[in-house]
Amino acid sequence: MSTGLHYPWDLVVLVIEVCLFVYFLFVNGYYVFTAVLALLNLPLFMRLHRVDPLRRSYSSLDTPVSMIVPAHNEEEVIVKTVRSLLAMEYPTFEVIVVNDGSEDTTLEKLGKEFSLEPYPEAYRVSIPTEEVREIYRSAQFPELIVIDKVNGGKADALNAGLNVARYPLVLSGDADSYYHSSTLQWMTEPFQKDGRTMVVGGAIAVGNDCIPESFGDPFNPSLPKNMLPRFQALEYLRAFLSNRLGWAPLNALGIVSGACGLWRKDLLVEAGGYRRDTVWEDMEMTLRAHHMMRRKGRVYRVSFTPYPVCWTMVPNTLSQLYTQRVLWHRHLSECMSIHRRLLFGGGALGWMTLPYLVFFEWLAPLVVAFGITFGIIGIVFGFLDWYSQLILLGLVLTLAILISFVAILLDEISFTAYRLRDIWNLFLAAFLENFGYRQFVTFASLMGFINWAMRTPHRGRRPPGIFVKPYPKT
Repeated sequence: MSTGLHYPWDLVVLVIEVCLFVYFLFVNGYYVFTAVLALLNLPLFMRLHRVDPLRRSYSSLDTPVSMIVPAHNEEEVIVKTVRSLLAMEYPTFEVIVVNDGSEDTTLEKLGKEFSLEPYPEAYRVSIPTEEVREIYRSAQFPELIVIDKVNGGKADALNAGLNVARYPLVLSGDADSYYHSSTLQWMTEPFQKDGRTMVVGGAIAVGNDCIPESFGDPFNPSLPKNMLPRFQALEYLRAFLSNRLGWAPLNALGIVSGACGLWRKDLLVEAGGYRRDTVWEDMEMTLRAHHMMRRKGRVYRVSFTPYPVCWTMVPNTLSQLYTQRVLWHRHLSECMSIHRRLLFGGGALGWMTLPYLVFFEWLAPLVVAFGITFGIIGIVFGFLDWYSQLILLGLVLTLAILISFVAILLDEISFTAYRLRDIWNLFLAAFLENFGYRQFVTFASLMGFINWAMRTPHRGRRPPGIFVKPYPKT
């Protein structure tokens, strides 16, 4: 409630307060809506998982898969990642590691560990990329291929992998991630059930303290010991289990993570491959696929599997987290600009997902910054009182914590990405993250927005900015 001012200024203050409160209600309303959808869809996945936890093995119906893993200076983790991929329980697959101009010993470690030999494979240039120096194949594992190329970024490395991939389904992966042996079994399921499926996203968990030290060691998922990765583990639960699982049944999933996405290869090639002038590639490729299929009038599905199929390494330091979140928001900004014609363009994607992404993700740092500034100025100059602001703050914190609790409970009643004994530590993290962590992430996101608006170069390239040409109309 405002005090100390008179009409018309008290009316202006009231309007601002009401707008901020309504914005807050809509944000949390979206979270509640997707969480309810996720809760309604979980029983089906749980029944399938309990009846046949490993699904069927070695079926003639399984479509062969090419797994592409870009690697740039990944000498510390590349061998573990490749070992986890080679251990897939799946009849026909290949692993394509793309050494994207690494300056460390990534290529040497791969060569020594897997006995790489030059492989005179014809390099079919379906999508232009930076120069490919050499192609190798493992003498121990014929399904392992390594491409050595000039550095061009992750999107360019994925495109090089597409040029070599032999199979109709393509899994995009990360070199710093560890994959469950049943990943391909779970993720190919939607393709077998529905021929309209063009891509399947997989649930990702934080694995900083549970990646095996060597191949053959038992994999025991556990919550990170460090509080910073623990906060991120909670974010991943909210994003994948209660958010993306909610959007998927509506065919409205706006992003398939670059760490674990299974695509139809022909659609990636038809779309021109991954775009190389954006900071990252995953959200842009997902929205472009939506856009392309709608423009061409095709019926399609974007599916999601809630099984925790991939454990990834997340930042351990504030500086690493800051850089990551700046780039995340910068990529979100690029995508909202490039694909702005999808907004209110029809279907749940245009009327629900895109408005959420634009108003409650992309513009959220600006709204939060304005709200904090307005609150401080109002208290200092006396036209806002402490009591009303504390009540509002308490309501915000309560709903934020409850939404986190829902995500934790969804995990515990379903696939338990983390052990039951970790649940209390997750509850504690859900409370503590509101005192510093969320504010830090919001600030990093704000800087990402500013960097995008100013078109600040990244890795020597100036990414698309505010006036980028939008994708063609649907």
